[in-house]
Amino acid sequence: MPDRDPTADMIEQLDPGPDPYPALPVMPPEALRDGDVLMMLGQGYSRIGKLPVPVSLLIRALDGGAYSHSAVVSIIDGEPKVWDHSADWLLGPVSLDDGIRNHAWCHVYRLFKHGEHVGSSRYPSAPIVKALAERQGDAYDTKLLLTAGVVAVVSRMPANPHVRELARRALEAAVEVINWYLDRKDIRSSMLICTAVTGLSYWNAVNAKPHDYALEVDIQRRGAVDDHGSEDWKRTIAKVKAALSRVWPDFPDDLARFRKTQASNAHWVEVGGQLLPVNLVSPSDLEFSRTLERVGRLHIPQ
Repeated sequence: MPDRDPTADMIEQLDPGPDPYPALPVMPPEALRDGDVLMMLGQGYSRIGKLPVPVSLLIRALDGGAYSHSAVVSIIDGEPKVWDHSADWLLGPVSLDDGIRNHAWCHVYRLFKHGEHVGSSRYPSAPIVKALAERQGDAYDTKLLLTAGVVAVVSRMPANPHVRELARRALEAAVEVINWYLDRKDIRSSMLICTAVTGLSYWNAVNAKPHDYALEVDIQRRGAVDDHGSEDWKRTIAKVKAALSRVWPDFPDDLARFRKTQASNAHWVEVGGQLLPVNLVSPSDLEFSRTLERVGRLHIPQ
C-alpha cells in the first residue's frame, strides 16, 4: 500500500469544519454595495514544483478565525467587482464569480461606525472606492503566502502539538516558496497582503475629515504571543521573519511597533495608524472588528 500523501494529512488535520455562520442570509449579487468587505476561506493548496502548501487552511488554523482572505467590492458598470489579482502579483478588479470561486464560504461585512453604515451622509461610499482604485496595479500577495507568514508571526503558537507540527511543516514550505519567488521575481515593490488592501481602503478614504472611516481592531484580543515553543518552532518562525524582511525591509521595525502596542493599554486600534501597520492585520482582526458588521453570505459558484 502506498504511503499516505502528507499534504492530504495536513489538509485533513487543518480542516476547519462547517461554515461557522450558517444562519447568515444568502445575498444576491445586486445587494452588494461599494466598499463591502468580503471575508473568505480558501480551499486546497498552492504548489510550486513539488512543494505543497495548504496556505488558506494554514492561515485559518494559526489565526483562530473563520477566514484566510479579505477583499473589497466596488460596483463597476453596474456589476460588483472584487478587488483581488487582475494579473500576476498585481491588484485589480475581477468579476464576482472569479473573486469568490474556490472558497469554502464567503461572508459580506459592511462598515458600521458611530451608528452609521456605508452610504450615510457621514460615510458615503465614493471615498472608499477612490482610495481602493488608487491601489490598482500595486504589487499584491495573490497566493496568500505572505499573509500566512504574517499570521504565523503575530499569532500564538497552536496549542495542539500535532496541529503545531503540521503548521510548522507548512510554514517551512511557504518560506521556501516565498524565497523561490524573491529569487526570480521582483515582488517587493509596495507589496500588500489582502487585509492591508482592506485596511488602506478605509484608512485613506476621506469625506469630512481624514481617517474617519478607519477600521478598528482589538489589539489585545490575541493576548501575548507564546514564545515557549519548541526549538523547531522557533527556528521556523525565525525563517518566516527573515523571508518577510526580504519583502518589507521595514518589517522588523513594524513588528517592534506592533509588539509595543500589544504591551500597552491600547485596546481598539485604528488599522493604518501609528499603532498598527496595515501589513500586520490578520483576517480574524477584521472578522472581530467592531467597525464591520456581518450582513450576509454569497453563493459560491461551481
